[in-house]
Amino acid sequence: MLDWGPELTLVQVFDTDSFQLDGYAIFRDSDVRRWRVIPDEDFLARAAAFNKVLPSRPKLAKFGSMRESAASAGASFRLITIHRERIKKDVCFIGKLVGVNQRAVTIQSITPQAEWEEEERYQLKDITLLEFGGVYENLLGSLAKPISTSTGQ
Repeated sequence: MLDWGPELTLVQVFDTDSFQLDGYAIFRDSDVRRWRVIPDEDFLARAAAFNKVLPSRPKLAKFGSMRESAASAGASFRLITIHRERIKKDVCFIGKLVGVNQRAVTIQSITPQAEWEEEERYQLKDITLLEFGGVYENLLGSLAKPISTSTGQ
């Protein structure tokens, strides 16, 4: 855990397959039902120490609300990933931040083939998890062609 506040928690994701850091995640404190500390003698803790994994806080301007977090992550990172687990579990939406207002986030969606799609709008109240700076998001962003301003794609 890197930071927490009255509404949200910020963590740096640890990939347990590669034993490397893999971006950041922000989630609502109210969605946390249980958590556990990983003891120093646990294999994951030892693997992290062996690989000299050192978490670092992202440079986010604001972190107080999901709206502020989405705006800051979108300004600092090429792509963001939105999860709405109460609506569609195991489904995420990845894209470039287009805009944020009091009620919604708009992204220019990107496919798993790194092709731009239409803009999509997601209600802030439905977002359960916001991810950014991960290996997959960075790879998609690097392989995508520039967004054409004439067609929106």
